[in-house]
Amino acid sequence: MHRKMTDRGSISVEAVLLTPVLVVLVLFVVHVGRLGSAHTRLVAAADHSARAASLVQPRAMHDAARTVALDNLLQNGLSCESVRVEVDVVQGVDPIIVQVSVECILDRSGLSFLSPVPRVLKATSSEVVDRWRVDS
Repeated sequence: MHRKMTDRGSISVEAVLLTPVLVVLVLFVVHVGRLGSAHTRLVAAADHSARAASLVQPRAMHDAARTVALDNLLQNGLSCESVRVEVDVVQGVDPIIVQVSVECILDRSGLSFLSPVPRVLKATSSEVVDRWRVDS
């Protein structure tokens, strides 16, 4: 008596078991890619806002930095639930330096099941204050 072993259906079982794992892996890669892209856009916004703050008088630095940061985030398509912009002027060094920190709580619409905790991204940029600006 010869018994013939068959593997019928084994590919179906493997597909059923591996498909959810592969889907979660792809979603994870998309999520990490979105985080990397968002951080790059946030760094660009911090750079632009630091440059804008370095070109105006000290009393207008915070307003200029916040306006430029929000405009840059909007133009680059980064949606944040909230944005915080901090401006610090480093005195006592020559030349004077302005440092801008931008913090964004990412909008999780569409991916809330992958990231149940709000993601907070931060970027900081520094610029030398322009001594020869027109309004000084």
